[in-house]
Amino acid sequence: MELTLDAARALRDGGIDAMAALDQMLIQTLKYLPATQHADVKRITGRLMGAVAMETINQAIKAFPELNPDDETWIAVVISKGLERTSAS
Repeated sequence: MELTLDAARALRDGGIDAMAALDQMLIQTLKYLPATQHADVKRITGRLMGAVAMETINQAIKAFPELNPDDETWIAVVISKGLERTSAS
């Protein structure tokens, strides 16, 4: 896949946002399940997160290594994407 810098950034940021959503889903779901089911839900969520990372974030970084997010960037993207979603409502 050939990406422009802006397209790669959007792909990376969308992947980070999806990872944050999956993480939040896992936290919420575990509250309502017995502990005996936690491992299954964690495994499923881990597979989903792996696929998101491989198909979005890693593709963007492969095209533009300078887009490799540090912790500060990761947090900033999660916050900004969450705010975009809430202000669009």
